[in-house]
This record gives sequence, C-alpha cells and structure tokens, in this order.
Amino acid sequence: MTIERPQTIGRRAGAAGSALLAAAGLWALCLCGCAIRGYLPPEQLPYAKLAIPYESTQLGTSTTLDVLSIARNPNYQFARDKADEVLLTQGDAAIAFSGRSEDKSKTWVNIVVFDEYRLTATRKYFFLVDERMEVAPTAKKHLLIPPRRGIVFDAQFVLDPQILTTPYATEAARRIAILRNSAEQFQRDVAVLLGNPHDPAQGSASISVAAMMMGQTFTGLLIELDKSPGLAQNLTTERGVEFPHINLNKGRVRLFDQGNVAAVTIRVNLPLQ
Repeated sequence: MTIERPQTIGRRAGAAGSALLAAAGLWALCLCGCAIRGYLPPEQLPYAKLAIPYESTQLGTSTTLDVLSIARNPNYQFARDKADEVLLTQGDAAIAFSGRSEDKSKTWVNIVVFDEYRLTATRKYFFLVDERMEVAPTAKKHLLIPPRRGIVFDAQFVLDPQILTTPYATEAARRIAILRNSAEQFQRDVAVLLGNPHDPAQGSASISVAAMMMGQTFTGLLIELDKSPGLAQNLTTERGVEFPHINLNKGRVRLFDQGNVAAVTIRVNLPLQ
C-alpha cells in the first residue's frame, strides 16, 4: 500500500479540478460557437429591423414621399406585444421614425433631413440605446455575455460647404471639424423635430432621449480629440478611435468621407466591428 503525502493528493486533486474546468470551458466554447454560427434564439427587435428607415434612405435620391412610404413597409411593422410608441414625426424638412420595445429596454430613432430646395435626403441618422443588448450589431455577430447596455449611432450626411472650402492645417484637424459639425448639426436637426418646448411634437420622448444621450457621447468624444488631436489620424481605420463615455465606460468612433459626403459610426460599450 502506498501512502501519499497531503501535498501530492492536493496537487492531483487540483489537476483533476483544472481538467474539469478546462473541459467545461471547451464545452461552453462549443456551445457559444454553435450559437454564433446560427443557433442564436431569434431577436424580437433586431438591429436590422429597427434601422430599416435609415438603411432604405439614399442621400441625394430619396424624396420625402419615398421616406414617408417606409411607414408602410411590411418589414417595418411591429407586433403590439413587442413594441409600443412606434411613431412617425414630421417637421418642416425632417422625418423621424421612433419607438420603444414593450419592456422599455430599447429606444430607437431614425431621422432623415431633406434639402429645402431639392427636397431630397441630405442627412440621415440612426440611434439605438439598448439596456440589455445580447447580440453585437456588427457584421460578425456574436453573443455579448453578460448582456450589456450599449449605444448605436450611425450618420451619413452631405458635408457643410464651409468644411469643403476651409484650408485646414492638417487632415486630422479637418476630420475633427467634420465630427464637431456633425454633432452640432444633429442637435439642430433634433431641435427642429421637437418643435416648441411648450407644445412638443408627437414622439418627442424617444427623440429627446437620443438628443440627450448623443449630447453626452459627442461631448466625451470631442474632449478626447481636443486633448489628443493626433488620435484623429486613426478615425478612418477599422478600429477607429476610442473615447471615454460619462456613463458607459468607453466608446469607439469611425469616420469615412469621400467627395462631399461623410459617414460616422459610433458604438458605446459595444464592439465597433
């Protein structure tokens, strides 16, 4: 009979425990891998559905009638037990599609702004705040474990002529100017939709949430770029630029511009790609 020392027994027990943990980890990875490859439970209000008005609108082409017709798009219809406050708000030169999930965990807003002379889309925005986002809204979808609160913001817009004609000292300075102008223009567009504070437009609750949360987001972003303007050279990369958020840890932003059109992608507490 062999009598093992306590240290030996402890080491063997530890090795066995480690093996079990490793096996459990591999099993969990297999399960997650299967989920990522197509076994995820279907989302009740997926990002792609909520962003239909934004994705369907083409700058310089879509007219007010084109955008208004999205309200009748069969794919942009919501069951009453899944979403409420699904509203269409129309201003003098802007249209907003907004809504909230029935459990109040998701709030989304699509805004399209039109050129006052051509009456075609000149700016468009999509905003989503999700209190318990489970699937990342990226091309490579993957589970978020545990679910998290996150913000999604996308914008496409025709550049202000002043930005196009101003001789900036550096390319980084031009990119920061584009972001600053986008932040200011978004707030102006939202203000038009909200209308008179004493007689707010219908659907203003969701639009107000978007204005407040994006105000906080842009503030953190612009402070970071003012503090370290050299970061702006990374705005066009896949990873973009990281910035602090007052409530949600960190965010990332990416900027793309070509000719007279620019696009901004912001994700807060979520992967950018």
